[in-house]
Amino acid sequence: MWIGGLLLITSMMKVVPDEVGAARERLIVVARRLFIVSANVGAAVAILFGIGGLIAEPGLLESGWMHVKILLVVFMLVIHVRLYMRINAAENDPSAASRREFTALHGIVSLLLLAILYLVIARPF
Repeated sequence: MWIGGLLLITSMMKVVPDEVGAARERLIVVARRLFIVSANVGAAVAILFGIGGLIAEPGLLESGWMHVKILLVVFMLVIHVRLYMRINAAENDPSAASRREFTALHGIVSLLLLAILYLVIARPF
């Protein structure tokens, strides 16, 4: 829910510079609502379940791959906050939305997701 929300929001926001008038405003409002409902709630649930899993199986903290995974989740939180700030900036000044930045954020979220999945499935170290 968290990552899917971030991917959807970045896809929507990269279209904002191409739109004009009410359509642009509507995209920003929908992105903000999705951020609040999907991304924030999804992040909270994912982090709480992650903490719960570590409490249930503390031995995982001795694994090197888990340290890297936690670091990647922290990076994902940084991207989450950055996206929130960019949505707020686009609300105040719709011309501030940059297709290039939202495309880059979309790519970063995708790469982080793939890296986290690889670590969880392969447990390489």
